[in-house]
Amino acid sequence: MKRGSLFRTAAVVAAALTASACGSSSSDAPSATATSSSAPPPIVEPTTPPGTSLTVGQRAVVNYSDGIDEGLLAITVTAIEQADQNEFRTAFGDKAEGLTPYCIRYTVENLTGTDFGTKVGPTLEALVGDGETTGTFITGDIPSCAPRLSPGDFDHPGARYENADLDATSPDDPVVAARYDGNDYDGNPLVWRMP
Repeated sequence: MKRGSLFRTAAVVAAALTASACGSSSSDAPSATATSSSAPPPIVEPTTPPGTSLTVGQRAVVNYSDGIDEGLLAITVTAIEQADQNEFRTAFGDKAEGLTPYCIRYTVENLTGTDFGTKVGPTLEALVGDGETTGTFITGDIPSCAPRLSPGDFDHPGARYENADLDATSPDDPVVAARYDGNDYDGNPLVWRMP
């Protein structure tokens, strides 16, 4: 304990003894439980069944594991939109030729309070009209559509952040949906379709 902290504690004790000697009732003293802080309770919600079809804007609850920790997360796809073509060309050069970039935007919410801070969270993939992925493998991002790690304080119920995943496809085969196929959803993904 620091010396200053010890002195402050002694002064508080002395002041409390003086007050009780003057006849103050014990009911005037602050309750210990009133000053103690407690973590917010976990948000208990049933998980969304594998294979569920949703519309952009709808929320899904998933049991998520990063290989170390496990907890419930809520994922809401907020937009599936064409990304900035100029940024895409600047970032990928000749590899961008003949491709239309798309950005999947979504929010992630921590429901159980598991410490998922500063980690790679769930990621989403774009789907074209036949229900398959685009087949394009992108190893980078653009300024207006860049994936991010979860924030350091993503460790309590109700914590949330926004994320984005970049994909691309040929102009004649546009993106119409996004899927999550991690953990329990491998082989039977959640799919968000554009309205």
